[in-house]
Amino acid sequence: MSRQKDSHKKVEVSRAAAPLQHNPFALLGEMDALKNLAPAPEPVNVAPPPKAEEPKKSRGRLVLRRETKDRGGKVVVVISGFSELPGVNAVMIGNLAKDLKGKLGCGGSFDRQEIVLQGDRCADVTAVLQSLGFRVAGVTGAVP
Repeated sequence: MSRQKDSHKKVEVSRAAAPLQHNPFALLGEMDALKNLAPAPEPVNVAPPPKAEEPKKSRGRLVLRRETKDRGGKVVVVISGFSELPGVNAVMIGNLAKDLKGKLGCGGSFDRQEIVLQGDRCADVTAVLQSLGFRVAGVTGAVP
């Protein structure tokens, strides 16, 4: 099947465009109902009352330690202390490891009672764990 040559008509762009025939907003300026509206009220800046921070219940105490043993000099952060927490199982530890790796943007793994995160990020790990409601002990800052 071949196309007819007439189907490819050229559009002239050298001439000035014709003005629009219909303006849908033209009638809005002529409406009397819109001319007699009351002025808009001025915005009032009312600050909300400060929220009283309730102390969060601690979910338990976790211990951080920095290790390089058998890792070719690479530093990892090990989170332990899950055995003392009530109601903790391997699924919960795995979900916490996944959340930490996602929030910190690092790799890592978990064993039944420990989470291993790659990199020397003790301060960042401490901040994330504290925001999740854990008390953190051990190495919580950067290397002096």
